[in-house]
Amino acid sequence: MALPHFRVTKRLTYSDIFSKLELPTLIQNHMIPFMNGNHFLDLMAADIWGQQWPLRYYTRPAGHRRGPGFMKNGWRQFVEAKRLRVGDEFIFSGHQVIAADGELKIQYKIEVKRACAITFQGQPVVLDVEYLAA
Repeated sequence: MALPHFRVTKRLTYSDIFSKLELPTLIQNHMIPFMNGNHFLDLMAADIWGQQWPLRYYTRPAGHRRGPGFMKNGWRQFVEAKRLRVGDEFIFSGHQVIAADGELKIQYKIEVKRACAITFQGQPVVLDVEYLAA
């Protein structure tokens, strides 16, 4: 059984799509315990289909202006494969699970939602980008 550990959301900007994704700083409290003193953490995050995406989470050394985020390589592959757009809602979460060997580990998930042309009671319906035609 998975227990919620954290969940952060962000509306994607131009620089998130075409450069690197900058995440809300509150995520640092959840990620630092797994970083072993490094400024980065290579992780695998599953989309809604269970496909694993390699991502590199990083933080800046103390005193640098920019906040935590995902670096270009794995992030760019995800952006291109999912055809993400400015304004999409990105959701990154981590859940504590028990691995096959009985150890606790964090399972990461990524989702992206977008308002579509369909409305319900005057409000746009929001769907995962996986369900929207390109």
